[in-house]
Amino acid sequence: MFRLTCIELDNGEFAVYINHHYLGSEDASGERLSLGEVLEQLSLLPGVELQTLLEPVPECDDWCWNDIADRVLPSRPACRDDVTVAGLIARLKQYPPDALCMGTFLLEDDFLSLDGSLSEEEIAEAMRICDHSHDAGIGFNWDTLQFAIDHVKGR
Repeated sequence: MFRLTCIELDNGEFAVYINHHYLGSEDASGERLSLGEVLEQLSLLPGVELQTLLEPVPECDDWCWNDIADRVLPSRPACRDDVTVAGLIARLKQYPPDALCMGTFLLEDDFLSLDGSLSEEEIAEAMRICDHSHDAGIGFNWDTLQFAIDHVKGR
């Protein structure tokens, strides 16, 4: 997750930060960063891997960028609600086998160790809550699992 912060001064000037990394600023004159400058600043963030794909200009006149992106970018699921091993494998298959990867692997038993009364559907919902609210600064831990369980149980 990225935290986008805008610091605005009372004279109209402002600066934009992503995870405390300076992206750029604008003064009262309205001079703006070009998209190339934004790309350059974002590429300097830790953990960001820049990929540039060179594609021909589409022949039809009514093309849009998403037409090209749909063709050249790997497809990804519309949502990450599938919290099964099969869903995880499907997400991992989007990447080459030699891609660097790291993650936390939690199973039904991990949730049951905190609350043995959970149903399979309650565990699935707690997993979805954990996934959708994941904060890389905190990660997954017993407290985040318990928070999700408490939310599912209405506590």
